[in-house]
Amino acid sequence: MGVWYLKSMQCKSTSLLPGCAAALAALALLLAGCELESADRRIEISPNSATLKYGESVTLNALYGYIYAWSLSSTTLGTLNTRSGQQVIYTSMSDPASAEVQTITVTSTFSDNDTNNSSGSNAPVVHTAEAYITHINSSNSP
Repeated sequence: MGVWYLKSMQCKSTSLLPGCAAALAALALLLAGCELESADRRIEISPNSATLKYGESVTLNALYGYIYAWSLSSTTLGTLNTRSGQQVIYTSMSDPASAEVQTITVTSTFSDNDTNNSSGSNAPVVHTAEAYITHINSSNSP
């Protein structure tokens, strides 16, 4: 990787100062690499639980990650409109005689920014979160 030098950058006008600051911040990110603050924080799903009857849906949002992959514990209980992205819609396809729970897992993989790691490898770290969807019979109240 080449070395970048910034020889001279002067802001002559106070009206240009915010633009110069933004340019320097962008340059700092470019030179330092892109580390996600969220590598130190566990990802979450919101909401992390719901109760659904047959045909009902819930929108789930992944938080504090980077690139998301979604999976289901059972494909017979319900479906996801997509298996990637920050937001998915889960639809119940089950009308059980007694309550059944679907576990929805989201996975996010990104580089670790562990400052205690002297090797500087930024090895990929996988974070997961789960949401629990309780399926109830259509004649039941949630």
